[in-house]
Amino acid sequence: MTTVKIRRKGTITIPAKLRKEYKLEEGQTLTVIDLGEGTILLTPKVSQVDKLANQIAEKFKDEGITLEDLLQALNELRKTYNRS
Repeated sequence: MTTVKIRRKGTITIPAKLRKEYKLEEGQTLTVIDLGEGTILLTPKVSQVDKLANQIAEKFKDEGITLEDLLQALNELRKTYNRS
């Protein structure tokens, strides 16, 4: 168990070991969840856009789809729409 002290203006310092383990960096936003009875939970706020982009990138990697493949498909679609 680790303890922290609330400082001026409500500032707390998350111990370096935990920041390193969870890859928490200066300026990162955390969500505070009140679990009741004096218990709070801090969790990193993850951008849904970043989360989805990472999932898409991983899927493309698994499927062997490259940036060049995507650009070629985009060019082909543009040609199709320009003919209409």
